[in-house]
Amino acid sequence: MRARVCYVVNAVGESSVPADIARSLVKYTDVDVDILAWFEAEPFEGDDQIDVTCLRAPDTTLGVDGETVRDARRFLGKYDLVQAHHNHSGAFAKLIAKSLQIPSVSREGNMRKGFNSLGLTANGLTNPLADRVVCNSQAVYDSFRWWETALLPPEKVTLIPNGVDFDRLSAGRNADWSAIEAANADDDSVLVGTAGMLTEQKDHKTLIRAMASARERSDQRLELVLAGDGPQESALQTLVSNLGLSDSVHFLGYVDRRRVYKLLSEIEIYAMPSLWEGFSAAAVEALAAKNAAIFSTIPPFTGPYEDVARFHPAGDHDVLADHLVELANDPVERDQLAQAGLDLVKRKYTVESIARQYQDLYEEILRTR
Repeated sequence: MRARVCYVVNAVGESSVPADIARSLVKYTDVDVDILAWFEAEPFEGDDQIDVTCLRAPDTTLGVDGETVRDARRFLGKYDLVQAHHNHSGAFAKLIAKSLQIPSVSREGNMRKGFNSLGLTANGLTNPLADRVVCNSQAVYDSFRWWETALLPPEKVTLIPNGVDFDRLSAGRNADWSAIEAANADDDSVLVGTAGMLTEQKDHKTLIRAMASARERSDQRLELVLAGDGPQESALQTLVSNLGLSDSVHFLGYVDRRRVYKLLSEIEIYAMPSLWEGFSAAAVEALAAKNAAIFSTIPPFTGPYEDVARFHPAGDHDVLADHLVELANDPVERDQLAQAGLDLVKRKYTVESIARQYQDLYEEILRTR
């Protein structure tokens, strides 16, 4: 009998990780997955294979009323298992599943630094109600507050990372767009790239300062493309201007996922100097796109990618510049590093292998119920 699973999310759309996981399960396993969105549902690739229902809960402080709870109970009652993905809707989903005596899973994909106090409390207090808590990295679990781990037996915690969809990466290479053309980059340059919100967390200022130093020392011309927008964009543009890098650091603004994949196929070095991460989908996709990668020395990077990337202390632009210079000047080392990263992703991080890990988890929970 095919297991019927419902993912409960705050909202779902094109860049939604729950949608990616659901689509992979439908494609590679015999698990049926539907999505219940608490507030909003937008189209996403593969939504023709997944039933998506939106409760359109009220936009209030609590984001819930009696009708929302009643509708959610009626909807979730027909499933074998409920998986919660976000703090707000997830807290209600775990409570409802418990009241209906339906097993539940709580998926944790973010560091606690990104949670407000209300969301953290609601999520932490309801996680013990779940049959299993899935973290997408050890770093996410390590970020749990002491009281969360005190309430949650360690045997209830499972680690399942995000996966890479190689079919989507391949399709992105055919996008009718080019990062090189958008940036008007020099064909002879070694192109460095990164993709992500322009926020303090991603620490683009360290990368920009490293570019200034590397350009002075490298035998090769280096250019940098930054895909993304965010609150630090103006400050970063000012830094670029002050360092005299306006001709070599290019802000592409918001770029949709398909174009990000095209960018990854065009650059030669991927740099991600983040100050913290949970499990970075951008990092593993950069490796899958066969880029030589340079990461900061934070556990979510050093743990899984120790042997397939270069590393610099977080915030240290001098060491990052050293790596940029060495890789720019040594195409053989770039190729070897890129191949090692690709091989690792193929072994451990394909969407098919991740989908099967979720299937095994669901089967274990339903078998022991």
